Amino acid sequence: MKVSNSNCREFVINKKPFKANNLFAEYNSIDDVYIVYSYGYHFPMFVNVKGTWYENSDRYSVSTSKQKNQANPLVKSIKVPTNEIKNIIHNNVNGRIYKQHIGV
Repeated sequence: MKVSNSNCREFVINKKPFKANNLFAEYNSIDDVYIVYSYGYHFPMFVNVKGTWYENSDRYSVSTSKQKNQANPLVKSIKVPTNEIKNIIHNNVNGRIYKQHIGV
């Protein structure tokens, strides 16, 4: 569903897929993995794996920081760098989503 960045938080809280301005989310119901991406699959911003939230601790730009504030689910999260959050995705969806988008 297309939403504005300023209205995406409700989608994130409820783990619903959405598309906004350079911000989108996907849900893999088989593995119960929800991922919020900024500017593409290279930067997963938030990941929920079976009820545990992970937050990307890396910084990129002012616009990405603004998106992060808009999409923040406002719950306790484990802060990890980009490479680690990608590993979490890879390990919890057997690489299906991640490999599909990076061409592995």
